[in-house]
Amino acid sequence: MKKLFAVILVVVLMASCSYAEPVKHGQCWTAGELTELNKHDVAGGKGTLYGEFAFIRDNARDDDAIKEIGFMTLKHGDFIGTHKHADNEDAYLIISGRGIFTDGEGNAYIVGEGDMTIARPGQAHGLANLFGEDLVFLDIIAKNAGANLQAIVNNPTGQYFPAEKLFTKNTEHAGGTGKGTLYGLFAFRREQATEDQAIKEIGLMTLKPGESIGLHKHGNNEDTYIILSGNGLFTDGEGNEYIVGPQSVTIATPGESHALENTGTEDLVFIDLIAQNHALNQ
Repeated sequence: MKKLFAVILVVVLMASCSYAEPVKHGQCWTAGELTELNKHDVAGGKGTLYGEFAFIRDNARDDDAIKEIGFMTLKHGDFIGTHKHADNEDAYLIISGRGIFTDGEGNAYIVGEGDMTIARPGQAHGLANLFGEDLVFLDIIAKNAGANLQAIVNNPTGQYFPAEKLFTKNTEHAGGTGKGTLYGLFAFRREQATEDQAIKEIGLMTLKPGESIGLHKHGNNEDTYIILSGNGLFTDGEGNEYIVGPQSVTIATPGESHALENTGTEDLVFIDLIAQNHALNQ
């Protein structure tokens, strides 16, 4: 009976979301506020892609750079078929388990915890779980409405960033008024991003107990924190405070203030992803 109720609830949510007028979303979702939405045989793949979403692309506004954020699970033997997005960027960030990632040139890589992948517009990608345990990953979709898509297609960038090759960049007193050091391991950073790329930066970040990112805002970027482990306190642009932990998602759109503090006794580990929809922020 509980399973039947859950299925009905998801269907109702899907129906209501599909026809809802896109509105400006909030800044914080805790694990219990994520919406379950599963997909079957994705892109010609096999099996079920299980998803828990903060928000989905169907309800994104035109001026949102980050269109969708979801915690995804592929079971053993299931896979997402090789596919490409015409004008979206799609990043897979592996949380646990192992899988096979296929890039646009047909190269296949064994991916695991900490590995990051991205497909820019026109780049194909696929993901399969051929191993015994669940493959759990973040799926983040972004769009830059002003991008020169042909330029991106003609100048493809790398798609696979293994954990052992992420580069270090640490920041003291992050956010200007922060306390301590924000430790970062990056696939790429905004300084090297091109104007046409929507996702400008992806980092695996760590705040030690008692340390913080001070309250700050970005002029034309969106900044999302996705908590992987530990506990903390997120402050939004209106001064509201939220207790955050694993699977919490926060986002600050251009001009919105935000801050994060580690209030726990263990490291606060999170993904920091920055995106920009430059054509709509000029």
